[in-house]
Amino acid sequence: MNIRDIFCDLIDNSLLHLYLTAAETSRFTPKVRRNEILVRYLKPMIKDKRYQASKKEIRSLLALGRTEGCDLEAKLIELRNLSLRYDKNATDAQRLFNLLSIIENDLGFPSRFLSCPSDTQRVPNMIYMLQEHAENGFIDSGEQVAPVSLFLESDHITKLVDLINDTGFFLAKMEQHNLATKQGHIVLHPPE
Repeated sequence: MNIRDIFCDLIDNSLLHLYLTAAETSRFTPKVRRNEILVRYLKPMIKDKRYQASKKEIRSLLALGRTEGCDLEAKLIELRNLSLRYDKNATDAQRLFNLLSIIENDLGFPSRFLSCPSDTQRVPNMIYMLQEHAENGFIDSGEQVAPVSLFLESDHITKLVDLINDTGFFLAKMEQHNLATKQGHIVLHPPE
């Protein structure tokens, strides 16, 4: 899971906590009380290791929740709607960038462009993409029109294919896999 997904989960969980807590009472829950509920829920998240990368954003939300006249619930709903709109409007090119970020975070494989396939200076556990594939694989609107190839030298090539398919951003197919040299060629297709 990338940082943005983790923060979006935190927003969803905060709103769920608020709504479940407010539903426990038959009385109306005013805005001040709603802010208190959210602040109490978000405060321990600063020390939680899962949300370490979002610590600054959580502190901003806490400051908003403690500000008189502020509606933290409305702010969380606004952030959630922005996230949903971003997901809906994300282009295939943006998904490729997001995918490469997820791979680097989860598996520790950075990525680099190759100007031609015969470049021999390859580093293990580094994902290489042909620059030509990235340039010609997407049209100006960001839509994928041709498969994109990834090249990798690693013991974990099958883990990479599984991770790519699990994200749902692309359909990854192993084009070639040489077990002796631990080299693999993965082709990314648009999701079905």
